[in-house]
Amino acid sequence: MAILATALMVAATVAGAQDTTRTTRTTRSKTRVTSQQRIPVRKDAGTSAGTTSSESTGAVAAQPNADSLAAAQRADSVARMERMRQDSIANVERMRQDSIARMERMRQDSIANAARMRQDSIARADSIARARAKMMHAGLYAQIGGGASFPNGDFGTGYKMGYNVTGSLGWHPMVSPLGIRADVGYDRWSAKSGYSGTPNAWSFLGEATLRIPGNWPISPYLLAGGGVTRFGSYGSSGSTGGGVYGGGTTSSTSSSTTKGQWNAGGGIGFGWGMTRLFIESRYMSVATPGGNTKFVPLIIGFQF
Repeated sequence: MAILATALMVAATVAGAQDTTRTTRTTRSKTRVTSQQRIPVRKDAGTSAGTTSSESTGAVAAQPNADSLAAAQRADSVARMERMRQDSIANVERMRQDSIARMERMRQDSIANAARMRQDSIARADSIARARAKMMHAGLYAQIGGGASFPNGDFGTGYKMGYNVTGSLGWHPMVSPLGIRADVGYDRWSAKSGYSGTPNAWSFLGEATLRIPGNWPISPYLLAGGGVTRFGSYGSSGSTGGGVYGGGTTSSTSSSTTKGQWNAGGGIGFGWGMTRLFIESRYMSVATPGGNTKFVPLIIGFQF
């Protein structure tokens, strides 16, 4: 019995010890372990468990040299200045290239404008030439001119130079040297000393025209024809008692008279575009009583 009691007491003691150990482990696992001692750590020194290390006396950091710093600053400044210089050179070159390109564009534009204007001028000239060629091929033209009128023969005895205005409408095909023309002319003269009156004449004429062939910058031509002339202040006389027109003897003054006439002459044309300048003169002879009345108009005008 004593042995049994002893065994039970031993078993109970062992079981209590195990419970105390389990409780202690549980409490220890739930409690955060912190250390109140700071362990210094050095970069250049190794540590081992349970020992404290100190700095190595052989790892001393090198102090920067003032000359080295100045040299580095100078190098940076030189590099910065060189970059600025290179940038300035690049900007100048870019501006120069832009200016050259701009001038070249302006030159090309000017050339293009000049070429376009030349083409337009050529096109206009061609258009005018075609229109004129078409008109000339059809042969129709009109002209107007004016100038001096010179009395001739007995008529020039009593009257001096006057003026003439003539308008014409004609047809002269380009392929033919011959053409026709109708004229309306007005002449007026003034009396010399000893004579009276201001004779004037309306002429209604028809002529044939002949273009003189030739490769010239001018266009010479001949014309001849006839018609009627109506005189105003016909038959005025002077102190000699002779008639004014054709040397007649009448001394009375009639209001007007209409007589037949013939004429012949020529002219020169200067052409440009659809307008031509011409100079023309012809000899006019009117079948007035007592002798023909003669005069010579000399006119300049435009044909279109």
